[in-house]
This record gives sequence, C-alpha cells and structure tokens, in this order.
Amino acid sequence: MLRRLTAMEIPGFTLLILLSLAQILDGADVYSCPRSCQKVSNPVCASDGVIYANECEMRRRTCGRGVTEVNIDLCTRSSGSRCDHKCNNEHDPVCASDGRTYLNRCILQIEICMKGIALAHSGPCMNSTAFRENCPVSCKYAPKDGPVCGSDGNVYKSTCEMKFKTCGQGVVRTSLKRCQTTKHCGESCWRISKPTCGSDGRLYHNGCAMKMKNCGKHVFEVPISHCVSNRRAELGCPDSSTCDHKGFNPVCGSDGNLYDNECELRLMNCGPQKFHVEKVALGSCLPKVERCKIIKCGTHWDPVCGTDGKTYENWCKMQLATCRKGVQLAHWGTCTNFTTIDPCGSQNCSDSSYSDVPVCGSDGNVYRSECEMKKETCGQRVVSVTLDRCQTTKHCNAVCENRREFVCGSDGKFYRNECEMRSLNCGKHMYVIPFKRCLSSFQMRGCSRICPAEFDPICGTDNKTYSNKCFLEIENCRSRSLVSKKHHGKCGHPVQEIKNYLY
Repeated sequence: MLRRLTAMEIPGFTLLILLSLAQILDGADVYSCPRSCQKVSNPVCASDGVIYANECEMRRRTCGRGVTEVNIDLCTRSSGSRCDHKCNNEHDPVCASDGRTYLNRCILQIEICMKGIALAHSGPCMNSTAFRENCPVSCKYAPKDGPVCGSDGNVYKSTCEMKFKTCGQGVVRTSLKRCQTTKHCGESCWRISKPTCGSDGRLYHNGCAMKMKNCGKHVFEVPISHCVSNRRAELGCPDSSTCDHKGFNPVCGSDGNLYDNECELRLMNCGPQKFHVEKVALGSCLPKVERCKIIKCGTHWDPVCGTDGKTYENWCKMQLATCRKGVQLAHWGTCTNFTTIDPCGSQNCSDSSYSDVPVCGSDGNVYRSECEMKKETCGQRVVSVTLDRCQTTKHCNAVCENRREFVCGSDGKFYRNECEMRSLNCGKHMYVIPFKRCLSSFQMRGCSRICPAEFDPICGTDNKTYSNKCFLEIENCRSRSLVSKKHHGKCGHPVQEIKNYLY
C-alpha cells in the first residue's frame, strides 16, 4: 500500500530539487535572470526608481523582485526621483549640453536626472566652439586610422577625412559601437556553426563573424543560394536565386516555420548545414499561424529588406515574416537584385548633382547626393532610405512647435527650440552648447543675465533657494554683493556638490 512521504523522510538533495520545481511551477522566472552582462552603457530607468547601466544589468541586479523598465523621464527630480543609480565604469565619453564631458551615458543620465541637462553628442566635448575649429586642407599624407565612427553617426576612412568633410561642425571621434557599420567591430563571436551568406558573395561561419570581418562596410545576410551558385543542385538549393516567380502555396517546414511555397523553404534552408529542413504536414504549423494572427499591419510605405532577399512594405510586415518563418532584418530600404553587379566606378559627381536635401544611406551614413553615395559605397549595395533613419537627417522633416525654449546651437546662434535648430540644419552635426558661448558677443546692461534652464539648486545667505548658480549671481549683483552661496542644495537640505563629469 502506497503512502505519502513527509518532508522529514525526503533526502535533503531531493527536497531541494522538489522545492526548485515548485518555484518554477509557481511562475518564478528564475532562468530569465542573466548571470553576467556586457559592459555597455545604455541607461534605463527601473520601476524601483534606480538608473541602471543597461536593461540586462537591471534584470541581473533585481532578479526575482518584479522590477521592470519604465519611461526614462520618470527618473528625474521633477518626477520625485532620488536619482539613485547602478552605473558601470565603461569608458565611452559623451558630451552634455552643459559643455562637460562625462565618462559614459549612464553617468550623464544621473546629471540629467538631477539638473535637467541633455545629451549633446557621443564622444568628448570640444574645448573650442565648433565653427572655429582648425580643419585640414588635405588628407593625402594623413595616417589611415579608420574606420572612424564620428559623433555625427557617419563612418570615415580616417580621422583626417572626418575633420576635412565636416569642417566647422565640431564632429569628434567616438566609440565604434555608436555607428551602424562599426558596432560589431572587434566583437567576440560564439563558435557556433551556422553558415551565413553575405551580400559580398562570401560564405561565413555565422552572422556574427560576417559582421565582425566587415568592420565599416555595408555587408548583410542574404539567402545562401547566392553564395553557392555553382553548387545549387548539390546543396539542395532552387535553380533561381529568388522565388518571386512562384505563387503563394504555403508549406510547413520541419523547423516549425511556415513558408510561402516549397521553393522558399529550400531557398532559406539549403547549403552546407548540419540540419536540413524538410516539408511536413501543414497542420504542424497551425500553432504558429495562430500566434502570428495577433500581428496586424497597416499599408504605409517604409520599405525594409529581409534576410530572405525580399522587400517588405514596412517594419510591421517584416515582424510578421519573422514570426512566420524566422526572417531577420538585413537593412532598411528596398532589397537590390543580388544577381546583378552593383553599378559604380570612376563617375564624377558634378556640383549640379548635389541637392539641398542630403541622402540617407542604408549603411547609416549621410551623403550629399545619390551620386556621391553610389561612388563612395561601390559594391556594397547601399540604397537610399527615409531621412529619419540617419542621425543628422532624422529631424529634417520635423514639424516643430512654436514654443519658446531658446537654445544655443554649436554654430554660435540662438534658436527658438532644439527641434528648430536641428530641422534648419538638415544633414549637419548640430548640438546644444552652454548659453554663455552664444552670449559672449552680447553686452548686458546692469545685472541682466540669460540663465540656463538647469535645476541645480543653491541656497543663498538670504535663506532663499535659487534654481542654479546663474540666478544666485543675478541676486548677488542686485544686492551689491550682499547675497552669496550658503550651501549647495535647497535651503534646509544641504547636499555635497557631486562632480560626475570628467572635464
């Protein structure tokens, strides 16, 4: 006769296993907690009010506590935050609107929380005003130290070329991971064998190796049949490099994905792979069909190229393809014909080919014209995409509100607000700098000042709290030096002045 065992009769190790299983069954997502995270600084605000270095660090440090990511604007003093943080010491300098350089974006986020300043650009701040910087006349004998990621989001062949092409814009060298075609440079790849065909016609060990070996180049994944054109029949690939000529006749693969037709199944799974995908009964893919039904897409045109070589109408249609058959993003914009050679060469781009509106390339770089883009990216299959996909052109078509939030631009001019500054300088590297640099040529009368909107409270000797040092100086001038600084922070709540910036 069977009887129920008591806790005292169960061996310790077995009891531990049973308790762990019970915890999992109760819904504790213990395995979603990462053991280690990459040392990157992409700050997030968590529901516990703390600023973490990145989303992975938040999950690691708050494992099992139900902490989630919330809007970054909630980690500000105005929202009641104490600006607590768990930042790392990654060296990835950024420049802030106060003209100071901070160690990384997470450290800057602490100052944003405390004072209300903003990110100006990646990379260190310049010591001088942008339009007064010294620029090279020629780069003929300059060292080829590229690829170089500029603070404008463009990739250059050398530091000299960066300064030559952006003279007067204050572009500085920044971390390679801040630019699209250099973010995987020097990356450590897992030794996983998943043959990947690159748009350069070469076969790579895996996708990570493809991106790492093409640092600074626009190389993306395409169907494997493009790389094995001479061995298609041997490796189970269809005769053609595309399946556009085939109709819609859905088939289910043994990998659980739903393909448009049998040709597409072979196209996406042929080649020197360890596991081959076969056609199975359509009913096996019904669970996936049900899962993907929740994705509802519009018909707006914002083309995306998938790793299957197909152009999708918009990002949502791309996500639907990802859900159904595992297609990933190759690049923004339309796909090119992989069977043809990308036309380029020694064509000269005349001044008449340049337009007032720059061109945003699918490689994340901004060019003066379509002609210049084709010439500089010869053989890389770069196409023009919507302006909002590049850093210096994303605000070109912005509709700015007529609100008065005056900012000082890096060109030394005042603008009504930051949106207006960026839209009027489409394609240029523009950023906010301290007010005093735009006021250097102005002669103020009496005690007049134009103070920044930063909130860095200071208590005066008159026991009044001033928003920042500038307002205290105005009062000091008016009172003829009778009011000075008593302590940092609000009156009655003195705090130690913390300097989070490098310089």
